[in-house]
Order: sequence, then structure tokens, then C-alpha cells
Amino acid sequence: MNHFCPPVCPIVCDPIQVVQDYYIPQIVPVIHPIEVIKKHHCVPIPHHMYPVVIREEETGYVSSHNGKRKSAKKSSKSRTASRKR
Repeated sequence: MNHFCPPVCPIVCDPIQVVQDYYIPQIVPVIHPIEVIKKHHCVPIPHHMYPVVIREEETGYVSSHNGKRKSAKKSSKSRTASRKR
């Protein structure tokens, strides 16, 4: 020890703060509501229909079984006349 210096009182400074952070997870619910909207739309789609009509027509042919027979010349002339029409 040095005999020339008188004893001194220690100087106490303000304490230095050291902060240690600790993180603890905390679950916080976050709600995101979803709304589903179902819309119904009518879409016209063609449905083609083909109705069939069956019709019977008479040809106008005269049967030779009706009693009177026509001569061969007249019947051949009438056939020729009908073809020209």
C-alpha cells in the first residue's frame, strides 16, 4: 500500500441495466369468415325435335278390276298422256 495517499471512499455509479428479452408464443385467434353464395342460372340449350307425319295419298290409278275393261289402245294413250304431264 501506498502510505502517502489517504484512503478514499469508493464511488458507486448508477447501475447499468441489461435487459434480456424472452418471447413466449401466445396464440391469438384471427377469424376470416368465408361466405359461399350459390347462384343458379338458367342457360337455354336448343333441343331439336323432328316430328314425323305419315300421310297416305292415293295415286289416282284406276284398277282394271272395276268391271269394264278399256281397250288396249286407249289405255296406252292414257299412259302416254299421263307421262307428259
